[in-house]
Amino acid sequence: MARPRKNPLPSGIYVRQYASGEAYWINFVDRTGKRRREPAGSTLDEAKRLLAQRQREVASGSYDPIRKEGTLTLNDFARRFLAERTTRSVDRERQIFRDFIEPTIGARPLAEIRPRVVAQWIADLRRGRDERVPAAKTVCNIHGVLSVLLEGARFEDLITDNPARGLPPGVLPENRRTREKGAWTRDEVETLISSERIPEDRRVLYAIGAFTGARLGEAAGMRWRDLDTKAAPLWRWALRTQWGGEPLKTDRARDVPIHPELRRVLAEWKMTGWPRLMCRAPRPDDFVVPYGEAGACLTMNAAGAKSIQRNARHAGLDPEGRDFHSLRRAFITVARLDGAPTDLLERVTHNKRGEMLDVYTYFGWDALCGAVSKVRLAVRRGAKVTHLLRLRAAGGEEGGHTGGHTLAVTEEIAQEDKGSDWRWRESNPRPKALRADFYVCSSCVESRAGAPTSKLSVTLST
Repeated sequence: MARPRKNPLPSGIYVRQYASGEAYWINFVDRTGKRRREPAGSTLDEAKRLLAQRQREVASGSYDPIRKEGTLTLNDFARRFLAERTTRSVDRERQIFRDFIEPTIGARPLAEIRPRVVAQWIADLRRGRDERVPAAKTVCNIHGVLSVLLEGARFEDLITDNPARGLPPGVLPENRRTREKGAWTRDEVETLISSERIPEDRRVLYAIGAFTGARLGEAAGMRWRDLDTKAAPLWRWALRTQWGGEPLKTDRARDVPIHPELRRVLAEWKMTGWPRLMCRAPRPDDFVVPYGEAGACLTMNAAGAKSIQRNARHAGLDPEGRDFHSLRRAFITVARLDGAPTDLLERVTHNKRGEMLDVYTYFGWDALCGAVSKVRLAVRRGAKVTHLLRLRAAGGEEGGHTGGHTLAVTEEIAQEDKGSDWRWRESNPRPKALRADFYVCSSCVESRAGAPTSKLSVTLST
């Protein structure tokens, strides 16, 4: 016989005994006069808060007995919740739900999912099925999706707490990262950005990561409009968002200098590679490294660890323990070895930390450019090497570009047209630099289809 309580429970609250312990329930009368009962958590304070909330809902007419009766299952809630969710990882979350949550505990009512149920579910996951035991990281990822679902249910007042949080030590496996190598070496980086066995668009993506230390989402989200090519002494990348427009990881915008070698890569890519890939000239809103025929933003699955490791193997490298983020480590490592000041390098890759000394310290643009310029990395080029040729106009404008701008052309064209003077006449053949099917003004990075038509005289020089 249960011992009587010293302090009687408030009206509308009672306790039920289970094998796993006791749980509080509440009962109240709705506007129709029907008595309602609902689980209210494992503590008296939770039960008091829920009872007061239900009484307020009944008084205001907002109480919904269908949602509050405790019969809503995890599957019912998860399908609606994931259908309305708009985060970048929602497709992966839906797949995990279908494969691991829906067929196991999805049919349970939300009110019956308690910490012990979650712990037993995790234990079953760790044992695996069909002789396949999931890795520790996979189990943690699956648990993370369940926790997101239950947190959403808690926010909507469907449950009083999130039973997937605060689990005892040992319930979840320890998710250790085992990496024999933390960064690509200098020689490996140059191979990744140079090898013709790697697709050209991925070489450009890897060059962005290697010369700026950008995260994958930041590099994938770079658009042509983000490049300020009038900045001196180096181009400026206005890094404000990642992926397709999502906030940065730290919500701290930063300006990143474009290394001279990366400038050459981007100029050549826009002059020839991008138009060849997309069958049109790039526009300011286009991604620098587009994905698919529609030119969408790259995804984690398309350009993440498996992708770069596969390309590295094609180039003859051993990618064990490395991924795209290792390019960020490589940039920082190489820059420090080449003499770049650590405090300046931090502003390029992480922005200021927020400590008072950092807040009051100002490093000018020239100082940041000087730190990036110390990096000694280069693309191993074959026969085609992009040169930047100075274009000087004598009256009028060249296709919207004024005098003093530069054209990006190949080594062959640069040698043939070097030092030549040319004046516009109907019968005077243009230099090869002005006859390219696609050319790029590297000062404003705007590709045009066809050759310039305005009346002007130019001097081409390296």
